[in-house]
Amino acid sequence: MRRFNFIKNRKYAFGFSIVLYVFFICMLITKGVGLDISFRGGTRIMIQTVSEVDPNKASDLVEDVIGKNAMASVMETYSSDGQNDETVYMLRIDIAGNEPLTQEEEDKVKEVLAKNFDVVINSPLNENSSIAPTVGREALRKAVIAVVISMVLILLYVSWRFRTIGGLSAAACGIMALLHDVGVMFGVYIVFGLPLNDIFVAAILTVIGYSINDTVIIYDRIRENTKLMPKSDLENIINVSIQQSISRSINTLATTLIALVALLVFSVVNNIGSLIDFSFSLVIGTVTGAYSSIFIAAPLWHLWKERKVVVKKA
Repeated sequence: MRRFNFIKNRKYAFGFSIVLYVFFICMLITKGVGLDISFRGGTRIMIQTVSEVDPNKASDLVEDVIGKNAMASVMETYSSDGQNDETVYMLRIDIAGNEPLTQEEEDKVKEVLAKNFDVVINSPLNENSSIAPTVGREALRKAVIAVVISMVLILLYVSWRFRTIGGLSAAACGIMALLHDVGVMFGVYIVFGLPLNDIFVAAILTVIGYSINDTVIIYDRIRENTKLMPKSDLENIINVSIQQSISRSINTLATTLIALVALLVFSVVNNIGSLIDFSFSLVIGTVTGAYSSIFIAAPLWHLWKERKVVVKKA
C-alpha cells in the first residue's frame, strides 16, 4: 500500500487553509465581530416566561423600542421551593453597548415583552445586570493576555524539549499551528454570528492544550526516528513519523468527539446556552486541532528547515 506523502502534498493542506482564511476574512469584513456584554459592556435582562417565546421576535421588539442591538435566547433552569423542583424557562436579553441601559430603557424593554409574551415581570428569579464598557474591555484584555501567556509558555517548553532537533523552529511551527486553530474557531464564530465571550476564551485555552499534545507526539516520533533512521533525509523521517502517529491522532479525535457531541446534544435538548457554546467551540477546535497537528505543524517545520538550508547555500 502506497503511503501518503505529507510533505510533497503539503501545498494542498496549506492551500485549503488559505482559502478558508480568505473566506473568514470576507465574512469578517461583511459581518464584523460580535462581542458579548462581558467583553463590550451593556445590560443583560433575565425574565421568567410561562409559555413559549420566539427569541428572534423578542430581539426585534427590543431593538425597535430602544434602538439598540439586542440578542435574545431562552434558557432552562430549575426553581426549588423546598418541596419540589420545577423547570423554569428564562428569556435572556443581551443589549451590548457603550453604556448600560437607563432605567427608562429597561422599563420599555420589560413593557414591550409583557405586551407580546406571557412573562412574569415580578418573578423573584428575574435578574438585571449591567457591565460598564471599561470593565468589559478589561475582561477582554485579560482574556487576550491569558491566551498569549499560554502560547509563550508552550513555545518555551517545546523549544527545550526538542532542542536536539532544532527546538525553536519546531516550537515556532507548533505555535503557528495553534494560531491556525484559534483563527478557525474565531472564523466559525463570525460565520454563525456568535458573540465572543468568556466561554470562547475557555474553549480556546482547552483546544490549545489538546492541539499541542498531538503536535508533541509527532515531534517525539521525529526525534526518535532521527536516531533510528540516520541515513534517511528529513522528508522521509517526517512522513514516517506522521504515519506512525496518525492512527493514534484519529482514535483520540474520535473518542473525544463522541464525548463532545454527546455533551452538545444534551445541552441542545435541555437548552443550556452556556454548554451549547462551549461544546460547539470544542467540537470545532478539536477537529481543526487534529488537522493542524498532522497537516500543518510538521510540514511547515520541514518547509522552515528547507528554506534555511537554501539560505545557507546562497
